[in-house]
Amino acid sequence: MSSNSRLRTRFNAGIAAAAVLVAIALLATGCGSDPPVKIGSVAALTGPIAELGPAINDGAELAVQQVNLAGGVLGGRMLDLLTEDGATDPVVAVEAARKLVDIDGISVLIGPLASGVSTAVANAVTVPNNIPQISPSATSPSLTVLEDNDYLFRTAVSDDVQGTALAQLAVELGYASASVMYINDAYGQGLSARFAEVFAELGGNVMELVPHEESQPTYASELARATEDNPDVLVVVSFPVSAAVYVREAVESGLADTFLFVDGSKSTDLIDSVGGSILEGMYGTAPGSADSPAKDQVLAEFEALHGYPVGATPFVTQMYDAMALMAFAIEAAGSDDSTAIRDALRGVANPPGVEIMAGADEIKRGLELIRSGQDINYQGISGPVDIDDNGDVSGQIEIWRITGGAIVQDRVITVE
Repeated sequence: MSSNSRLRTRFNAGIAAAAVLVAIALLATGCGSDPPVKIGSVAALTGPIAELGPAINDGAELAVQQVNLAGGVLGGRMLDLLTEDGATDPVVAVEAARKLVDIDGISVLIGPLASGVSTAVANAVTVPNNIPQISPSATSPSLTVLEDNDYLFRTAVSDDVQGTALAQLAVELGYASASVMYINDAYGQGLSARFAEVFAELGGNVMELVPHEESQPTYASELARATEDNPDVLVVVSFPVSAAVYVREAVESGLADTFLFVDGSKSTDLIDSVGGSILEGMYGTAPGSADSPAKDQVLAEFEALHGYPVGATPFVTQMYDAMALMAFAIEAAGSDDSTAIRDALRGVANPPGVEIMAGADEIKRGLELIRSGQDINYQGISGPVDIDDNGDVSGQIEIWRITGGAIVQDRVITVE
């Protein structure tokens, strides 16, 4: 589906879901002396990953709706998700986050999506203001060691894990040599470096690691360098807009015709741009989750609310889990104080406690258990979401494949 078709679908879906959302808004504003708890989201509604950003943010909207329909938090206060567009640009995102913190008075920030943008927001806004920040998709290993005073978390597994899985997949597919084209930011640097390290350990020949900047009209010089020694495969560690340009250039020029993709390049727009028949059978990786009844339930609830299916969009489940975790932490903290919420987060994410799955009924049950004084252990749909001392989670990696011009899940693996 093209971006324009997706936007039309989202518009129609918004009309179909309007009655539900209006009812929630009226409920929230009708609380009188009980103001809503404000949650900020720095989303990617425009920019290089705009194909993915709206659906990911809708994952948070679903969790917010389910919390509010369950009676809200803190004795009936509704959650109010305030979304600003960060455009996957550090400068824009920092200003958006400042507005959410300084003007809107949020207690928690969800996002941003990209690792470099998340780092910029953490350094400039959330950490100095003691605001817990949780990203569903910032995967760079650099976030693990960021000096964040324990205010930065994520529900997506680190690219140390995805890079390992990507290298193992390359070997499994019989590639003896590889070059990498990567976006020159924290995400691209971290994932490409880990792939190269593990691929070499497994006996592979890493020919070139070629960085590029975003939104170039051509990548001819970078592409020439990456393919100079005729690698078996070109690994595409880029966002869809750039990846579509240089993958198409590679095919049209005859420089490369075999690719491996990752979460950032998991894009139906890219496939449409290059041609599904040309990319037929090629593989990629992404943080993922195994099929389960809870996952099926949440994906059905997502489609019922928003009017369109999640499809192959990555990180929607991680976003849902991020919002659910923060809602549980607010209830467990007994306050909308940001530091209290941070301090309560691991208590609802990690064992011990009653295991709570995802979905509307489980969200309600989890909130009721917390109110009754019991501990919970939220399991999530993107993985167990147990949060370690660095704010990281363990998780699974999806191996996906392009089949019939569409992205399909091949399998989900656990990387040891």
